[in-house]
Amino acid sequence: MYQLDRIKAAQNLRGFSHSKTAEALDIPLATFKKYLSGERTLPHDFWTKASQLFNVPLSYFDVKNSTNFNMSEVNFRARARIKASYSNAIVEYISLAESISLYFARNIKNLPVFNILDDYNLDPDSDDSPEITALRVRSEWGLGVQPINNIISLLEIKGIKVFSLPLNVREVDALSISLDGQPFVLLDTFKSAERTRFDAAHELAHIFLHIYDTQNPNDDIDYKKRESEADRFASCFLMPDESFLSLAPKEMSITNMLKYKSYWRVSLQAINYKSHKLNLLTDWVYRSNCMKINSLGYHKNEPYPTHHDHSILYLKLLKLLDAKGGFSVNSMLNEIGISREDFNNLTFNSLDSFTEYKDSQKPKLRIVQ
Repeated sequence: MYQLDRIKAAQNLRGFSHSKTAEALDIPLATFKKYLSGERTLPHDFWTKASQLFNVPLSYFDVKNSTNFNMSEVNFRARARIKASYSNAIVEYISLAESISLYFARNIKNLPVFNILDDYNLDPDSDDSPEITALRVRSEWGLGVQPINNIISLLEIKGIKVFSLPLNVREVDALSISLDGQPFVLLDTFKSAERTRFDAAHELAHIFLHIYDTQNPNDDIDYKKRESEADRFASCFLMPDESFLSLAPKEMSITNMLKYKSYWRVSLQAINYKSHKLNLLTDWVYRSNCMKINSLGYHKNEPYPTHHDHSILYLKLLKLLDAKGGFSVNSMLNEIGISREDFNNLTFNSLDSFTEYKDSQKPKLRIVQ
């Protein structure tokens, strides 16, 4: 049974107003509003046309795909600067990400599960700094003090649901939310690889540092405090202080920092900030470096960029389902209630990779002479 409130969800997903939707469906605006309110009976082809307009399967309009949560539960930076249309779309993408996660949980046993209360000895009254917590997590995960090779796959292995955010929006770097006790992280992979790695560590910080928060931050001071704590955690998680100091060049010039950042796979700005924090740079040199980094455009275009970290989970899950036999991508998409494009975008282009994998498995005919 299709639900009228899913039309609003589809509008939010695609950034459609009532007037834009009515015009696209060739329906008078007043009539369209009466359809939504239930005052008028829908024409027989309404749902088919809506499905085509919003590029979603008909199953998207089924009530089972509806997820309820408050936008205030989402952790992301610069909440006040984000346009309402983007916020609405974010809610719908999170809902789709949860639907994908639930589908895999129904069809594949023994998936990694993140249980922070049972698996991690966290004290809600602890005064541990974000840096100490970051080092504890590294120790718990057996990471030592070396650079993290692939932070996205690391989070996946630990049971955190990681998705790629299909929005190239400057205001949104990444976001995280807990749904039924399970942490979800959505990353904007349109940013630089260094930025994405830091964003992933930043969202991991929210999971570990703010898991016990029962109240949402209610003013700018609370938000800034949370964001500062998450940044400090992320910096130490990616670059443990002791190891950073022991391996740092004797002279932290811009040239040497460019080389050093390649080792940790972080941004030049992150190296400059960390060096100053650990007293490898004076205040004057740090500020001079900041101005030089900005003047060279390195704050927008990362010099000597590293490769992007990638997901390994979703392709593996698709292969597992395929190996069982009787698996159909279209049936999966229909059950989830999601378009191929949205699924692909949310799961780091896993369907493209799966198609390549299937093509490689096809027998190749050879002409024998």
